[in-house]
Amino acid sequence: MGSVVHVILLSCLLIPLVSCEKFSDHKLRVYRNRVLEMFQHAYDGYMKHAYPYDELRPLSCDGVDTWGSFSLTLIDALDTLAIMGNYTEFRKVAAMIAENINFNININVSVFETNIRVVGGLLSAHLLYRKAGMDLEPGWPCSGPLLRLAEDVATRLLPGTVSTVW
Repeated sequence: MGSVVHVILLSCLLIPLVSCEKFSDHKLRVYRNRVLEMFQHAYDGYMKHAYPYDELRPLSCDGVDTWGSFSLTLIDALDTLAIMGNYTEFRKVAAMIAENINFNININVSVFETNIRVVGGLLSAHLLYRKAGMDLEPGWPCSGPLLRLAEDVATRLLPGTVSTVW
């Protein structure tokens, strides 16, 4: 207990010594462009060498199914495409996912990974439809192809969340 108190007190003394400066507009643009370039490099690499597999193996430049065999990286990257303003690619990929992804397969999956990456990715992409200029179904945001896929996956994951009382 005493060592924890000492660490907290020492941290409080050192915090004022840490300074942060605001990035200039120029630096912000440079960093923003660099992030866009890095994302695009990773995305293009996945699409060229690994799609439709779940992930890209960077050393062998090929794809591997790791979490369920449903183009996990593509689903994972979809909302990022919209956030970064690449609405053309977002619309193309959203349509690909809605038309081609099928979760009606009998496999073991990581409930955690599938929940955060697939369900979360589909839900966030669904909510970005309007921003990306997608045609919205009547009743949106309570309906849509990505929302239906997210609901399908979440329903299939439910048995994995049931715990047994001993």
